[in-house]
Amino acid sequence: MRPLADRRPAPPLLAGLWFAAWLIGLLAAQAQLAPSAMRLHRYESRTQQFVVFGALPGTAFGATALSLLETNHVQIEPTVLVLTCERLKFELLKELNMSDGWTGQIHITVRGDMPPAEVVVVESQWFSNGWRYRMVLPGQMERPRLVRALTRALLLELTNRHNRSQRLAEIPLWLEAGLAAHLLAVHGETLVAENRTRRSSDQGLVADVFRDAHLRLQGHELTAFSDLTLAQPGQFTEEQWEVFRCISQLLVAELLLLPEGRAGLRELLRLLPSYLNPQLAFLRAFEPQFPSMLEVEKWWSAAWLNFTTRDRHLRLSFDASLRQLEEILTTPIAVRVGTNAMPGRKELPLRELIANTEYLRHQPAVAQATLQLQLLQVSAPGELTRLIGDYRQSLLTYLKRRTEFSTSSTSKSADAKIAVKDALQQLDLLDVIREDFQRVSPAAVPAPVVPE
Repeated sequence: MRPLADRRPAPPLLAGLWFAAWLIGLLAAQAQLAPSAMRLHRYESRTQQFVVFGALPGTAFGATALSLLETNHVQIEPTVLVLTCERLKFELLKELNMSDGWTGQIHITVRGDMPPAEVVVVESQWFSNGWRYRMVLPGQMERPRLVRALTRALLLELTNRHNRSQRLAEIPLWLEAGLAAHLLAVHGETLVAENRTRRSSDQGLVADVFRDAHLRLQGHELTAFSDLTLAQPGQFTEEQWEVFRCISQLLVAELLLLPEGRAGLRELLRLLPSYLNPQLAFLRAFEPQFPSMLEVEKWWSAAWLNFTTRDRHLRLSFDASLRQLEEILTTPIAVRVGTNAMPGRKELPLRELIANTEYLRHQPAVAQATLQLQLLQVSAPGELTRLIGDYRQSLLTYLKRRTEFSTSSTSKSADAKIAVKDALQQLDLLDVIREDFQRVSPAAVPAPVVPE
């Protein structure tokens, strides 16, 4: 038991100081979290999901005046901010192919006296009917920081929309940063409404959405997917953050390119409240594409290589595309070189695997090749995209036929032989076309002899 002396009341002076400190803290908290205490104006967005509080520009707590904006900053004026919020939500939902059935309201307070570079925190509060989110924004911000803050709030609302527990599901940093960078790169400055126009005009896709990423990531070493998932805010310098943001943008863009990429991201958001480890949630969401984390790392390595070896037009050279196509069509397999020898690794053409091994043995290699061919088709020069697409379609048709035969046919053996025969004939034809391309490749043409 603690001695009685430890329970004596504090001296009057200390008690008074403690009460004063508590009162100051309470007033400061009310100033941030209770906008009505500051007599701020209230503005609701069109769908009423966003409620923005703020004073008029030029007042003590209002948005920064246009004449005082720092370079590359935009004015955070409440009546315009509600337009940006709705615009960003519309584009995010369209990118993920989701409907707008929001349940969590997002309250935003604009504080003109807040430093522009101060970290924006999205606070979450649990109520019996769901979650509510709050954040405080400075009177001026850089576009990327504003888009990222709003994207984080929207992702939190999407993820916890049906989360009835009192444990808030967190958003992986790569997903938050990557989606924000992707949306800003695709839609450009029009994503953020400005007071000069009070609207954000609709424009076509930005021609070079990876310009910044391409410049920053050239020569940069691959960051493993597992390392990306462990990244936390606050661990980066300014330069390191820009690199991480570009890597995340590339990762999100490549995931969206997968055949069921959008469905996978939607499923990831749905599953996050059920998992403490976001890696496990990712594997479950993308299980059709990636049976294991090793397959994720292999896919990500191929995507990284494709991107970092592209030319200034963000496409692979003709020769590099042919080399990668040949690598995809050749896969390592475990073989024994002797009766008592340990299995070794040998590279065999994908055609030989299909012709000479059982379906269950070569099916994973064929499925992986279809993913790699899809990535290569996006980044290859135009004259090779048809050939690469035909290879991919042939393999997909083969996998589909083998799956259908194994579940519905009564003569499985005969049907399997027909599927293999048709696939081999198609691959042989495409190999002939590929050899023609290799003969006309710039690398295959000898350099002219210059007379001395």
